[in-house]
Amino acid sequence: MNHEESILQQQCVSWFRSQYPQYAMLLVHPINEGSGHTRTDRMRQGIHKAEGAVAGVPDLLFFIPSIFTDGEMKGLVCHGLGIEFKTAKGRQSQEQKDFQKMFEMADYMYVVVKDLDEFRHIMNCYIEMATQWMRRKVAAAHVEIVKAAEEREKEKFYKIIGKK
Repeated sequence: MNHEESILQQQCVSWFRSQYPQYAMLLVHPINEGSGHTRTDRMRQGIHKAEGAVAGVPDLLFFIPSIFTDGEMKGLVCHGLGIEFKTAKGRQSQEQKDFQKMFEMADYMYVVVKDLDEFRHIMNCYIEMATQWMRRKVAAAHVEIVKAAEEREKEKFYKIIGKK
């Protein structure tokens, strides 16, 4: 990923986390880069490949299923969303095209995003297509996780000040 794509991805993730904190843990970046130009990069790539890294994986994966409710794709179920970031002049590699094909054949949605507005639109629409039941279920889990984290922090604080 080049520097411009990285900045765009960071802006998109920042917007998403502020707009949809309840889904933040389900939008992940599978670390899968490395130029391969240095010995360290090649070693790291070899380790990642042995651990399951696959060439062409998109920059972000969003683990929420969605269902199209209208249009020509009505009834189509997507198990999740893959998001690849490209500059205005950027193009997908052959590995990315191959991964996209397999990903879509497995009923996942794949998009190439070139700017923040496009990302906002895609994410808003995609989340809107997620069933109300799924949105409620994930939001409830988020509340539980946040409360548990707060309790852990309180325990640490009380332990530090010598109470409890």
